[in-house]
Amino acid sequence: MKFLSKLFPVLLSIVLILGFAISTSAANIDSASTSAQTQVSLLAADFEISGTKLESDVVLPKMYSSKNLGYTTPVRDQIYNTCWAYGSSATLESVLLKNGHKVESFAPMHMNHWGTLREDGTGWNRDYLSGGYSYISLGYFTSWQGPRLEKDYPETTPFNNFSALNATSPKQAAVNGVIYLDTGDAQSVKTAIYKYGAVVGNYHVDEENFDFDNNAYYCNTKGLATSQLNGHCISIVGWNDDYSKNNFIPGAQPKNNGAWLCKNSWGKNWGNNGYYWISYEDEYLFDTRFGHSYTFTDYELYDSTKTIYQNEVDGATYEFEYISNFDTLTYINVFDTDTSANKIERVNFESTSEDASYIIYNIPVDSSTGTPSRTRSKWTQIGSGTIDHQGYITVDTTDFTVTSNKFAIGISITKQNGSNNSIGVSEWLTTGSKYIFKPQSKHGQSYIHYGTSTLTDVMDFYSDYYNDDIGGTFVIKAIGTQDIIIGDTDLDGRLSILDATAIQRYLAQLEDFNLEQKKNADYDNDGLISIFDATLIQVKLVSTVTDFEDFE
Repeated sequence: MKFLSKLFPVLLSIVLILGFAISTSAANIDSASTSAQTQVSLLAADFEISGTKLESDVVLPKMYSSKNLGYTTPVRDQIYNTCWAYGSSATLESVLLKNGHKVESFAPMHMNHWGTLREDGTGWNRDYLSGGYSYISLGYFTSWQGPRLEKDYPETTPFNNFSALNATSPKQAAVNGVIYLDTGDAQSVKTAIYKYGAVVGNYHVDEENFDFDNNAYYCNTKGLATSQLNGHCISIVGWNDDYSKNNFIPGAQPKNNGAWLCKNSWGKNWGNNGYYWISYEDEYLFDTRFGHSYTFTDYELYDSTKTIYQNEVDGATYEFEYISNFDTLTYINVFDTDTSANKIERVNFESTSEDASYIIYNIPVDSSTGTPSRTRSKWTQIGSGTIDHQGYITVDTTDFTVTSNKFAIGISITKQNGSNNSIGVSEWLTTGSKYIFKPQSKHGQSYIHYGTSTLTDVMDFYSDYYNDDIGGTFVIKAIGTQDIIIGDTDLDGRLSILDATAIQRYLAQLEDFNLEQKKNADYDNDGLISIFDATLIQVKLVSTVTDFEDFE
């Protein structure tokens, strides 16, 4: 995706000096101004976006509905310009439900409040009454900022209550994988819905194109400019190849049958209890000017014993693909170690380099300078593979324990089969002379390694070659966990008789356990906390004491 071509003469001088190619830089986009109506709340911009084409492992049916299968939550009614938050939340709810989890409605208002301009001038340059961009949702979920529950953070929550409720409302899930879909291929969208439960979709909404008798929408107006688009986000939860073209407005009907089943956020009194159909042939459904259409491919229920290491929380707003003369580039993030979660077990990154190969490295960091080692022989490979889709990738790595106050993760990407070489970057965006997004980037966070041993701080790269002091941060994350002592129910770091006593008190409803305590209390790992777990702890303690009289 490219938003801006910067001055070409400057580019030429850089290429002559460096001897390798740098592509044009990012970030000026032509943004549409949208209506303040709640129905028109997704801002369009001139994004250049592609996606992944999916092939189903089974023959897809002519009709499918996650709604009929019970994979949707109740329809709700947005009162602000938050369709982008409702559509993405509803899609994640469906993904969880399809995978057998009990799900309560998530809180779009928490995402809306979170996705506003921060006090330091960074983040999305909007207030909670404004429309939004689809990228806000992607950053929110993949940085584990939410979701929260609607009951803990209702739609009517005042903005000035955000800090207090953000600290106390429990997180529900942690998104690690997202797939950007090739929406020019209907089969890919169907495959994603069938496999995962729902897809985030966006389109241009105009009430004149809605057939209220049949709850059907089709727009055939061609050639609308970005500034003319009225964006709306929905969760697509099914399809019907035989949905009649005659259900759409007479005189403005599609050529063929077939439509998508969409869950809306305008209340149950709108459409068919909040649902409606959009023709396969709609001119602006999946228009890339609204951002990616996507679904969630990898997640886990939120676990407070795990820590996500990240240098940004806003996700990828652009692709760092400026260096083009090397087949292999290594993108590195340096992290400060949290000693309570120093066992690293997974790595996440964002990339559109589909079909490229990657190797993930644990890279030592110089304790005096805080910079990662430029010597490859000192790097330890902890994972590898092929990037099989565009979006957020999650990899189970070889576990390792961090023993220093900093560590680094490197993603070495090699072009394959005509693929590009890029990593997601949280980078500034503008429309005209106005910033719509500023990252929290700073020196010492992200580095590029190329050639034999060239290592460059990304902030220096932006400054030296683009006269850009705002820069960006690579979207590379690591997941750390605590070394858990099974049975350590009181979380004091050791196994003792007090842990068995705590289980007995829990079973007698005299004590409550948090998620970590519940994990540790299930000593026999049968999914239940019972008196047998307390007994096993006592047996374990007896077996490890050599002098029984001392134990007594």
